[in-house]
Formats: sequence, structure tokens, C-alpha cells
Amino acid sequence: MKKWALSALTFAAAATLAGCADNSETVATSTGGDVTKDELYAAMKDYVGEETLQRLIIVDLLEDEVGKNDYANEADAEARTTMANYGGEEQFMYILSQSGFSSVKDYTDQLYMNKLLVDVVKSRTDFTDEEVQAYYDAIEPNLQASHILVDDEELAKDLIKQLDEGADFAELAKEHSSDSSAENGGELGSFGRGRMVAEFEDAVFTLKDGEYSKEPVQSQYGFHIIKRTATDEKEAFDAEAVKEKMMEEKLADYTKLQEVMVSLVEESDVKIKDEDLKGALDSYKKTEEVEETESATEESETEESAE
Repeated sequence: MKKWALSALTFAAAATLAGCADNSETVATSTGGDVTKDELYAAMKDYVGEETLQRLIIVDLLEDEVGKNDYANEADAEARTTMANYGGEEQFMYILSQSGFSSVKDYTDQLYMNKLLVDVVKSRTDFTDEEVQAYYDAIEPNLQASHILVDDEELAKDLIKQLDEGADFAELAKEHSSDSSAENGGELGSFGRGRMVAEFEDAVFTLKDGEYSKEPVQSQYGFHIIKRTATDEKEAFDAEAVKEKMMEEKLADYTKLQEVMVSLVEESDVKIKDEDLKGALDSYKKTEEVEETESATEESETEESAE
């Protein structure tokens, strides 16, 4: 799942933002001067204010919908296990930094929010019998194929000619194919769409069982002669198994997740009272709502300038 577009500093900042009761209280001193909570709050609001507020609101909304849960402990245990698998915190932090995380806690917080989101998406999703049946009907069974891969197009054409004259496909593959499938007579096993390069896939799915390509198929790897050898039997219809696949696809689709979040925010009557942070939830609003807000803000600024 994608990491939501939130600053890695937001959770670390949250406690400080929430605790600014005495704005004049000094939080740091130096020979250059003092830093007050008021100054710190203003600076943090400028840098990560909207992102921090966004995360706090979204987590509150998700927790409210999910109710009592143990996801925080699950996220912590998962993070610890993953860190151990990477050989410790130092190596784990290196991996996390490549994905935009600033700390193990930042990663754990993200796991927690993702678990909440998955729960909400599932609770808000109800596939109809018609949708489940249509999804199943559209599933293509895997197929099996073999190929001969060579670097030279003329050689590929000559091998096709030999096949036309009755040569054995597996024997030609063993003798001429340049990849590791050669030792198995070019057999590639069973696969579905999305497993092969586009040129190969486009060709093999147009063939019938027993047919081979009459022209070389060029890809980044060279020139293929492809033979579709068989079609696997389609799995029997199982409504629950189909629903699981449908849910997996939905949870992997950022657009669909965004739609759920937009609905959640829309239903929750969120009111942001700080004018400087009004845009905190814009990424979870419909486009027209954001445009209306921006227009109102521009009008207000114009009136203030005129005064």
C-alpha cells in the first residue's frame, strides 16, 4: 500500500502542537536568545502544520469508525519483526529512509493507519452477487507455452521454416534457444496475463493451443518463436475466494482508497478553525470543494488588501 502523502515529522510534532497551553513559556535558551512555545508553534505550523493536522484528523476519523481494536500492538509487533529480519535498527533505518520514513516510529504509525484504513474499506465494501459473478466470468485461465529465443531475426525465420516442415519444437529449442528454458525444450510453464513482456503476451494470447507464431516476435530479449501448448482448467467458482481477490485489488488501488477517504471526510463534518491550516484536508475533498475554498480565501484576501 502506498505511504500517504504526509510528512515523516508529523507524529513527532503532534504532542508539542497539542501541548502549547502557555505560549510564552520558554522551551530553549541560548546566548542568541530564547525560543518560546509561541515561536515554536508558529514555526512548526509553517513547516508541518497542515500535514500534522491532516494525520491527526484522519487517524481520529478512522479510529472512530473502526472502534476498539488492537492494531497499534499489531503494527508495533510487525515493525519489530521486520526490523529483526533486516538485521537490526541501523540497517532497517537505511531501508526506511529510501521510502521516505524518518524513524521506526514513523513507519509503525503508518502501519497502524494502514490497518485502520483496511478495516474501514472492508466495512464499507459490499460486493453484489452480480459483481462477483461478472468478475469470475472475466477471469482468464492460465495457459502454458514454450519458446525459442534467439538474437538473430533471420535465424528465427529459418527455425519457423523448419517447424513448418515438421521439425520438433522442443529439439530446436534445446539446440538454439539462448535462455535457460532451452534445457527443458523451451517450456515456460503455466502463467497468466502480466507475467510476460508485452510483446510476448500479445502474441501468445492470440494463439490457439498447439499453434506457434508464424513470424518472429521481437522483445527486449531478442526474437521469440512462441508455441502455446495448453490452457489450464479454470478454477471452480467460489464466491468467497472471488470476493477475496476483488478486495485485494481494491486495497491495492490508490484511487479506490482515496474515494473511501473522501467519503469519510465528507461525512464527518470536519471544521478547521485555524485559517492558516484550512487546506489540511484538501487532498481528501472533491475538486469542486477545494476550488470553492480557494476562491473564498482569495476573495477574503482581496477585501483585506482593499481595506
